[in-house]
Amino acid sequence: MRSLLFCFLGTLFVLSDEVEGRWVQGNIETEQTKSNWEFIARFCFLSQFGSLLYEFEYPVDYGTQEVLLYYDEPGQWESVYKSSKNCSERRSVLSVLNNQIIALNTSNTATSRYSGCMLTSVNGQSYYRCTGGRTFRSMRERWWYIVVARCDDSASAVSGLSLSYKLHMTNGEKWDLLHYEYSADEFYILPEDIAYLIAYLVMVVLSVVCAVVLRSRQLFHSTYKLYMVSLILWFFGLLLMSIAWGLYGDSGWQEKDTEVTGRISQAASTIIFILMLILMAKGYSITRGRLPQPSTIKIIVFFVLFVIVYITLFIWEGLFFDEGFVLYFYESPPGYGLITMRLIGWLWFLYAVFFTLKHNSNKANFYFPFFIFYTLWFWAGPVVILVAMFSMAKWSREKTVNAVEQFVGLCGHLFFLVLTRPSAANKNFPYHVRTSQIGAIGGPEEESQSAGAYRMEAYPAREGVPNGTGPDLASLFVVQRTDKAGPDENMNRGGRTGNGGSTSATSLPPSYSTIALPSHGERQAPNSTLPPLRGSSLPPIRGVPPVFGPSAPPPEEEPVGPPPAYDAMFTVERHRAK
Repeated sequence: MRSLLFCFLGTLFVLSDEVEGRWVQGNIETEQTKSNWEFIARFCFLSQFGSLLYEFEYPVDYGTQEVLLYYDEPGQWESVYKSSKNCSERRSVLSVLNNQIIALNTSNTATSRYSGCMLTSVNGQSYYRCTGGRTFRSMRERWWYIVVARCDDSASAVSGLSLSYKLHMTNGEKWDLLHYEYSADEFYILPEDIAYLIAYLVMVVLSVVCAVVLRSRQLFHSTYKLYMVSLILWFFGLLLMSIAWGLYGDSGWQEKDTEVTGRISQAASTIIFILMLILMAKGYSITRGRLPQPSTIKIIVFFVLFVIVYITLFIWEGLFFDEGFVLYFYESPPGYGLITMRLIGWLWFLYAVFFTLKHNSNKANFYFPFFIFYTLWFWAGPVVILVAMFSMAKWSREKTVNAVEQFVGLCGHLFFLVLTRPSAANKNFPYHVRTSQIGAIGGPEEESQSAGAYRMEAYPAREGVPNGTGPDLASLFVVQRTDKAGPDENMNRGGRTGNGGSTSATSLPPSYSTIALPSHGERQAPNSTLPPLRGSSLPPIRGVPPVFGPSAPPPEEEPVGPPPAYDAMFTVERHRAK
């Protein structure tokens, strides 16, 4: 199994000869702020296997600067961070016996004996250069917070801190790919993402197959297109995050840009998926082909706010994220706003489903499972986040929330794929109306008057004719209209003079009292002197009984003669009685 995992990782990135752990480096200059206590990193060390390697360098003029190590217990980190205590009071909560204080100088005290410091010269100025490490032993996985401080600065002519640092934090053995380079709260995130990536790859292929089938049946509606976009964006985000976590394990340096891009892709997928759910809850592409303008405006405003909240979340994380106080991004004001927007989306989803079912009860077989499942989908994420925040151990929160987020996303996309598969029964499959037959109806307030606009029968109902029996083909052959008005009145109604010279403002078509065709066996040229013909029967057509006008009596039976000359059928003259 491990060999297969290694082979798959090789497709994402190239492994180096030696796996390295997490590296953190930077420079601290607080001469302007005069701060003498600065947090630089945190890491969750695995019980019996955690280790810290460090490199520090700073001018001797700054006296003795110290490395302070706090852990996640009451009376330790929570009691000093963001508190009003001064540097000495914050230092006093640490124990020298637990090796929580490392003095960065060359003296032989209890705190500096194993600091690994030596004097060196840089551009003619004396520096302390310290290289060493610590191992961590505890009964469980524990968060450790690393701080640099200079609490005794009374004998120095300078204030604040000035040093460069490089930290290498690891868990487990070097050969352990899944643990060595990761903080304990990040364990198994990479294999989780890889497993979900494979599952989404299969779902993308299945969705493409379904799309081809739907397109061939003219059922490839906009909502299914939104689903496919959401699915592909989530898959792309998983791919980027798998690459980011893999490169992190390879080099020990976090690939924040790649990871954030993957998270942005999944955020866009979530927004599009929620949009699709609300549109389907309102009956779009199921009971209606167009949304009313007020609903469209509301949807646009809501999702613009949704996008703004997501953008705020990422900006806040990039600029103001405090690793010393917040363990992951949902424990922040934008994270709370994101949860709130998701629950507002659920309320709208509930409202839309209620009114759609109220006016289209025949769609209950689809909407009941649709509503129940996606209600659980809307609530699963916020509930797990809140449980993790208040009831879950700190070192297990990030990997748990990541696993639940991916699982909830997978269930949402998979259920929709199963529910809307083309092979489902028509009562469950919502896309029974072809894209070429979509009509528009109003919003929920109008649905009571226009419900059932997407009927399954082929033709509209008519009086005396059952639904779906087709048009009255016999009426296609009636070419006579009987009018009681005289020919003069009919001429005036037509709006044309006898010689065709002038036209009235109404521009109505001329009205004919009778139209007749030549009798059987007759073949004559048009003659404008003929009097108006009476009677309006048509020659019988093979297989169709003769149809008579409402005012003309049926003709007497005539002997069967040769077939009529049909070229005269297309010459119809209108005569006006003089």
